[in-house]
Amino acid sequence: MLVVLGCVSFFINGDIPEMLLMFAVAIFVCLGSAPGWGFKMLIIYVLISYLNTCMRYVSLPVMSLLISIFGVTILKMIPIVTLGRWVLKSTYMDELTVALERAHMPLTVIIPFVVMFRYIPTLGIEYRMIRNTMKIRGICDTVPKVLLHPFATIEYILVPLLMRCLKVSDELAASGTTRGMERNNKRYALLKVKLGVREYVTIVGIALFVAILFLLDRSNIGQFVLWGRI
Repeated sequence: MLVVLGCVSFFINGDIPEMLLMFAVAIFVCLGSAPGWGFKMLIIYVLISYLNTCMRYVSLPVMSLLISIFGVTILKMIPIVTLGRWVLKSTYMDELTVALERAHMPLTVIIPFVVMFRYIPTLGIEYRMIRNTMKIRGICDTVPKVLLHPFATIEYILVPLLMRCLKVSDELAASGTTRGMERNNKRYALLKVKLGVREYVTIVGIALFVAILFLLDRSNIGQFVLWGRI
């Protein structure tokens, strides 16, 4: 679902199909285990969409084009980030590993995929630890200081973060080796990991929804500017 909707987000161009995609992703996440996150990202998407449309009517050499490209890129990424963060928070790595193995994925795909899922949340934890250390030493990483002093940002944030990333990657690799992920034996799970009625209904629903989005994007509705009359 994450891969399919991510590709759809970049392939459609109409304002209304993109808004429908974001609205559907937000509802799906809200019905899951993160209603606050889905509603928050929906509000952010609406605000950025409105501001990006307003920038179309502002004539500034070069800057208007750059801001428009940047705004469109953010709008394309927000549905992916919304769904991706929910997947990271709600997916257990053991179940994911068993599911990928039963889907006959090779270990060369499973191991990097599982390590990536474990690595992204760990990266956020490491960044917060670095920020706490900077506050103890009286160093602040506010946005103005980051923009005005980029080399200090590299020294105080990026270099420690990269060093911690190397350490964490080694620890995750050692953890995977200890759990026997390199063995070719069949794995068993205590919990039932299989596709049920809800999963098949979700797959059919996503296929129909994607088809509707592409049809709307190719019709006159896809040419309609959402905020053009405000």
